[in-house]
Amino acid sequence: MIRELEDEKKTKLLRILRDISRECSLGAIAVVSFEGQELAFFAEKGTDQVIMSALASALNAAGQKTVSQIKCGNLDQVIIKGTEGFVILQNLDNFIVLAASKEIYSLALAMNVLGKYGKNVYQILTS
Repeated sequence: MIRELEDEKKTKLLRILRDISRECSLGAIAVVSFEGQELAFFAEKGTDQVIMSALASALNAAGQKTVSQIKCGNLDQVIIKGTEGFVILQNLDNFIVLAASKEIYSLALAMNVLGKYGKNVYQILTS
């Protein structure tokens, strides 16, 4: 299990999460370890951090198993779209970025933005 992040790394991650959230109108975004440990979290009031972290880990495991079974290569993203919002999981090897929004029209933008910022998040976590 990953230990608590140093303050400097956590500050950098929170800054990136705010940037991502502003760029594509997200209601919640979290960086989580593969095991589901919350590393950084930025969300509107009322979002349960513990549940979001656990969901990220479960979705990542299900996505990994799915792409493995159907031989689609490595897991990149998991997208869940409801009638009133969406959730995107960005796989970063041992880490996960999970983002949620109630603004359906921003789904494609969010997919691109998470892909773009994912490299930055990964570099902070592994440095």
